[in-house]
Amino acid sequence: MRFEKAIAELRPAMFALAYRITGNRADAEEIVQDAFVRLHTAEPKDAVRSLKAYLTTVTARLSLNRLRDRRARRETYLGEWLPEPLVTEGVPEVHAQDVSFALVAVLERLSPLERAVFVLRSAFDLSFKEIAAAVGRDAVACRQTFARARTRMREERPRFAVDRERHGALLRSFAEAARGGDKAKLMALLADDVVLHGDGGGKALATKKPVFGSSAVAQFIIAVARTVPDASREEVDLNGAPGLVLRSDGRAVLAILIDTDGERIHSVFAVANPDKLEALATSGSASKR
Repeated sequence: MRFEKAIAELRPAMFALAYRITGNRADAEEIVQDAFVRLHTAEPKDAVRSLKAYLTTVTARLSLNRLRDRRARRETYLGEWLPEPLVTEGVPEVHAQDVSFALVAVLERLSPLERAVFVLRSAFDLSFKEIAAAVGRDAVACRQTFARARTRMREERPRFAVDRERHGALLRSFAEAARGGDKAKLMALLADDVVLHGDGGGKALATKKPVFGSSAVAQFIIAVARTVPDASREEVDLNGAPGLVLRSDGRAVLAILIDTDGERIHSVFAVANPDKLEALATSGSASKR
């Protein structure tokens, strides 16, 4: 019984690890399931002294392999590739800081190895010797890889931690201004250097390259809103923070997440690829607006 309790307590952390490395919910779920199966079928010679260490190593190795396999496909992906929005409403065991969308989006800019090493060191505080065992490199190489990844993350990682009430209020004001076509109000909510990232995957309307600046972003957002004038809006907890889901004929067509300092919006992430909105099809706990 103690063993089963430990397993249950470790599952959310392993999911967060796999999601951070792969950026994909379905992949993360499969990887965690595989890791736990391997734990249960471990041979006596693979005696597990530390459940957390064993599961972290196996989950990281499987996640790195999956990410490497996926990267070849992403090279031919149409437009930007953004992580899959993760529904975290009613899932208190998944912590916002572990699955922050802005953070996972920045992690996408690292190589698969840099990404795995950075997550294992910064989020799980593994030694470089432990990381080496998980990624198949020696400890010195892992230390160097982490240094490179840390430098890039310091330059690009999200800078803000904001009260969720304020985050939600800004998101709702953003949605109202977009629906009303009020460019001036929208620009007032956006930082001058705001960046919009879109992901349609060639299957839905989206910008193929980032859009920079408050005027250009506001104009693009209003144009997108006009393509779905009858869409309903739902505020949903995505990646541990308030997010917005637009539905047309009951189907999720767009997920919007923002990165804000509490005063202005600095990044907008718009995910329209239907393959990445499947988990939002049954988000019945969302509040309709």
